[in-house]
Amino acid sequence: MRFRIFIAAVLAALFIIPAALPAFAAVTEADVVEPTDYKIKNEDDLPIRSENVLLYSEHDDRFLYKKNSDMSLEPGSTVKVLAGAMIYDKFKDRLDEQITVTEENLDGKEGLSVYFEVGEILTVRQLMYALLMYGANDAAVILVHKYMEDEEKQTGDDLTDFVMRMNAKAKELGCTNTVYKNVTGLHERGAKTILKDVIRVAVYAASLEGLTEFTSRDRYIIEETKTNVGRIILSRNHLVSTFRTSEYRTPGVTGMSYGATDETGECLVVSSEYSGKKYFIAIMGGFTDKETGRQVEFDDAIYLLNYAKTAFGYIEVLRKGTVKTQVKVLFGSTSDTVTLIPTKSVTMFLPKNTNVEEEITYKTLVYESELKAPVREGDVAGELTVCYNGDDICKIPLVASTSVERSQILYLLDRTRAVVTSPGFIVSAVVFVILLFGYAIVKSAVIRRRQKKRKKLR
Repeated sequence: MRFRIFIAAVLAALFIIPAALPAFAAVTEADVVEPTDYKIKNEDDLPIRSENVLLYSEHDDRFLYKKNSDMSLEPGSTVKVLAGAMIYDKFKDRLDEQITVTEENLDGKEGLSVYFEVGEILTVRQLMYALLMYGANDAAVILVHKYMEDEEKQTGDDLTDFVMRMNAKAKELGCTNTVYKNVTGLHERGAKTILKDVIRVAVYAASLEGLTEFTSRDRYIIEETKTNVGRIILSRNHLVSTFRTSEYRTPGVTGMSYGATDETGECLVVSSEYSGKKYFIAIMGGFTDKETGRQVEFDDAIYLLNYAKTAFGYIEVLRKGTVKTQVKVLFGSTSDTVTLIPTKSVTMFLPKNTNVEEEITYKTLVYESELKAPVREGDVAGELTVCYNGDDICKIPLVASTSVERSQILYLLDRTRAVVTSPGFIVSAVVFVILLFGYAIVKSAVIRRRQKKRKKLR
């Protein structure tokens, strides 16, 4: 009797008591993913003629066009963007403070100039217009000497110490490929930059409230006084100025710098704003077309600003709930498969002419080749990787689109099959048969012995 009870208990443990199954985590979030860490495919066939070009959208934090943008170049006139920004940041609340021009604070003046004279009394504001609108090197030098009046000096030379501060500021802004050697941008051995660093400086300058008031004006008048010569300061940036021609003037442009050297060619740094979005362009290696007389860097800038405003947009590359794959389900009472769907939509900032079918691809990873019922709607069973031109962009969870209940009959049959084919069961069965056989032999021997005793008694 006890033996029978033991056998029944073993069978109950093997066949009737269901084993605990691992549960999948359910995802209930319903939102849109907008990845940011990816590079937009560059349009190589744009009619851009300047040698080095970079277009940046601050709102979308994207470089929208590149041409030879990683080349190390002399900074040229772009130096004055950072010099002007640093000086403005220090004096923005003291713009009407006066400076008397001396022989000393004209020391170091070379190149482009508006020819301020010793003895003139000018305000910081007037000199800032001369520096940021016209790119006047004499204005830069005078302002640097003023800047350094109350600064700790390391070398004793104002210009050298200011350049050291410029390099420190550039490093702070993330300009790891830039070295400045002077405040004028004239050729000097060892000076270097890349266009991405120029853009970083321009973004910083534009972030200083009020600075683009200086860079977006087309002209500024310094009135004649007893000490001062009257001057009209004209912007050299044709995108904001009409003093030579109105052909390039472009609404929305707020600056920022124009200049030229033999080493860098014609250089242009552009800041602009349209519909709340800010765009920046850095151009080096511009030139004047000998046949048409047009300055190609301005034509390039106008083309790229229109390109930035019209050629890009947010495109849905993955829609939440769309069928992506199926996976087999074991012991399902209603179905032997379940569909896996993404939990979120994915939207990317891309050129509007992006061929989504060709440029956007997907990689599917299912965690298990077979799921075991029960499966609940929303259970995570894999992940989908969205790729753009072969690069992984983001990963989205794949979940079961419906629930699949478990069939107890199929489950118990499978448990039975698993048990009877397991090595442990086979060994146990063999042992059990041997014991049963031994028990039968012993039992038979006992019966024969009893029978012999009975015969003797008779």
